[in-house]
Amino acid sequence: MNQPRAMNGLTRLKRANLTELLRLIHFHGELSRSQLAEEANITRSSVLGLVAELEDRGLVEQVTGLATGEIGRPSTLVRPSENIVVFTVAPLYDSIVVATVTFAGKVVRRDTRILQELPTPQEFTRAAAELIAEQTLQLDPNALIAGIGVAIPGHVRMDEGVVRNAYSLAWNDVPLAQMLSEATALPTWLANDGSLASLAEYRFGAGKGLSNLILLLGAVGGIGGGIIVDGNLVRGRDGFAGELGHAPISDDERSSYAGIPGSLDSMVNRLELINALGLARADDETLAAAVRRRAHEPELSALLEHQADYLGRALGMFINMFNPEAIVLTGYLRIIFEVRRDRVMQSVRRDALAQLAEGCEIRLDALGADILSIGAAELPLGQLIGNPTEHPLAKGAVTTPA
Repeated sequence: MNQPRAMNGLTRLKRANLTELLRLIHFHGELSRSQLAEEANITRSSVLGLVAELEDRGLVEQVTGLATGEIGRPSTLVRPSENIVVFTVAPLYDSIVVATVTFAGKVVRRDTRILQELPTPQEFTRAAAELIAEQTLQLDPNALIAGIGVAIPGHVRMDEGVVRNAYSLAWNDVPLAQMLSEATALPTWLANDGSLASLAEYRFGAGKGLSNLILLLGAVGGIGGGIIVDGNLVRGRDGFAGELGHAPISDDERSSYAGIPGSLDSMVNRLELINALGLARADDETLAAAVRRRAHEPELSALLEHQADYLGRALGMFINMFNPEAIVLTGYLRIIFEVRRDRVMQSVRRDALAQLAEGCEIRLDALGADILSIGAAELPLGQLIGNPTEHPLAKGAVTTPA
């Protein structure tokens, strides 16, 4: 009578152990079997069998070498399989970005389609499916696709795969996960872009090793954010927490996309920089190069100082509210900090409590242009890690646009 219950318990334990090993391998990139046993608190003999099962599934590879921090004779290292890939998509108001990302978190291809006007959800789905189909043709014949992750500049009901609202895109209540899944024959997951960027930097970038941090995502459509507290992403009641760009920091009547006057992303505005430089459009690298080259010009200098003051004010407020170990700046925010660091820090020191500010470092992101691709990849990869023996893996030949 007790045997089925005992077997179910063993099955759950085995699945939990497989998940924990796969999580460690994904986050660390490469570990020896002895390191895995120590980190996961599993016996070495159990690790041998579990790793062999993951290898049979095609999820990991075993090679001979020295792990980081180990000395002596080479040992057997376990690393994520390069054959496991996901596609990621980022809809912006002026472009669509699609990338192929490996299980190891490496972006192997990224394509951008420039838009002349805001895409409707249907137009976005069609364009994203076409780009995914093109990237599928470039995959290794042995590649297996774990799904699609989408970084949305707005509120997402994650359990339903619905874009509740994306102000910069003028989208409301869009069942985007279903639309993109039907167009590509691949499972699709959505989440807020700021939250995904914060997870990416926390796990793989400038926030690695910290437990409490804030990320400000300086994106084309405005400023997003993510808050990590004690190692956990703050999601809030509806999963919409982290909208730091909409925090009001001025009495100015200028509004954000959401219509909030004096908000952070209305006062520290990317489009203002683009217009001041006389550019039609620019990616972050082009914008940064232009700002560095012309930061001394009086009109641009005044704008940079104005934005640096308000950026510092916001940083000071967030330091007082969340007491983070670090605040990570991405996108166009990092170039403002780079060329007007003293001005930003002067504002931070004025508005933040001294004891809290002393323990908080302002950092620049480490992942650069790959940040949203790496963050969005965590959606399908997280599903795979949570269910390593049953998660569907598609061969590249099945992905064709509807």
